[in-house]
Amino acid sequence: GFSNLLHLSLPPPPPPPNILHHVHVAHMTDSSIEERPSFAWGDVQPFVERHFFGAVELVKSLPSERDLNFLVKLDEELAVFKVHNPTDLQDFVECQCLALEHVAQHGACCQRLLRSKSKEFLIALELEGHRRCMCRALSFLPGRMLAEVAQEMAESGERLAQLFDAVGTAVGQVTAALLTFEHAAAEREFVWDLQRCSQVVDAHISDVEEDNRALLQRVLQCQMVELRNLLPRLRRSIVHNDPNDYNLVVNGGQVGVLDFGDMVHSYTCADAAIGMAYLLFHVPSSMPLVEGVLPFVQGFHRACPLEEVEVEALFGLAVCRVCTSLCMSAHQSKLEPDNEYLLISAKPAWRLLTRVDSEKVEHAKDIFKQSLGLQPRSTH
Repeated sequence: GFSNLLHLSLPPPPPPPNILHHVHVAHMTDSSIEERPSFAWGDVQPFVERHFFGAVELVKSLPSERDLNFLVKLDEELAVFKVHNPTDLQDFVECQCLALEHVAQHGACCQRLLRSKSKEFLIALELEGHRRCMCRALSFLPGRMLAEVAQEMAESGERLAQLFDAVGTAVGQVTAALLTFEHAAAEREFVWDLQRCSQVVDAHISDVEEDNRALLQRVLQCQMVELRNLLPRLRRSIVHNDPNDYNLVVNGGQVGVLDFGDMVHSYTCADAAIGMAYLLFHVPSSMPLVEGVLPFVQGFHRACPLEEVEVEALFGLAVCRVCTSLCMSAHQSKLEPDNEYLLISAKPAWRLLTRVDSEKVEHAKDIFKQSLGLQPRSTH
């Protein structure tokens, strides 16, 4: 979902520049996109005014693949009114609401739930001729997409370290808050769960073009040799699971985290690994990848202290996310052979994998540990 992503002065976002975003289409069954609510604002406005806000004015609709998101103005404040896809399970939407409240209480920078006049955070919208949809209202986080900000900074040669540190802190605050959050709906089977990486890759590696397959297998195998012994020792908890650069909003020095729709019970360090995967795309070619994402790791660790074994697994899990995305994308290309966009949007991810293959990334764990004070400096 792209709810609450746009500053008022910004046009709608361009198509995401790489496959890690696009393949989120792949984890939504076609039916859920076809089932997207078809209400116009005129259909919804009386419901919103009756149950939530009183007088309200539409500013614009916000783009989303599977939900409806309306940016609205109440007095001087902006809010987002979200009509969920009718295929969304109520207990999982409730899980998202409770997680948002929990995380906000712990001081993380996220949207706030705005309760209805009857103090509920979720109300069913039932209009004749339409399927029943869950609705909720959220505060609006102003700012610009991290993807745009990072790209602009990289192009102008600005140092990304301060930004990446702030991103790490924002994501780490969410992960830290969720350590004490429990909900049965997050215990689910989900292709984007990093615990399932090997299964997803095994299922779809045959869909990857032969020219690229060896590269993916080599890079992933190289990481899995290390990861096999580490994964059973990792902490598990409910995680956000998708801190991608279109779910992170930059406003001055503060970074806000959006969209809890991919939450799952997984490795506690998954948010750090997934956040890192997206930042790797923005590391300039003049700087080693590992060095480039170091400020993110430091910012995350300050907000959510990582165990040594988690730090050792971090870079490998980031690579796992990229490989999962490429396999899912290749699978989607098989289902939609005429969709050239899938191939175009995969190119940055293949370029990144080539960089990982050619750079000395095996030192990532030592560099990370040393910078976090988890390992004494070598005296040689």
